[in-house]
Amino acid sequence: MNQWKLLSAALLCLLLLSACHQKAADGVALAGPPQVGAIYSLSDGEGGFRAAKVLGVEGDVVFVQLFGERWSERPSLAAVRKKTSKSVPVAYSPQTFSGMQPFHLENGAVSAEETESYETWKTTKREVF
Repeated sequence: MNQWKLLSAALLCLLLLSACHQKAADGVALAGPPQVGAIYSLSDGEGGFRAAKVLGVEGDVVFVQLFGERWSERPSLAAVRKKTSKSVPVAYSPQTFSGMQPFHLENGAVSAEETESYETWKTTKREVF
């Protein structure tokens, strides 16, 4: 009887451990500051996932274009590229951004229009989340 309990506990631990180490099919966990122009998948803190493109990083601000789509599982790069909803500019503190468990999906560049969005935000002193 004790052997069954021990075996069951060991199997449960292995199952939980393997679930904790799963990662997105296309992504890599953030290991350092976010890269400008890169696209990340983010945990939204409500059991879902979002994607964002980093437009600027300065001191205590990570400014992103947050995509409108929400996924129930961490999205792949292909799913993010199919985005159809409008995106919105949002500024996060580095702590908030890293707390969203960002997975790097793709490097990229910031367009002139995206840079303008960031510069406009900087002059209006909007809220940082």
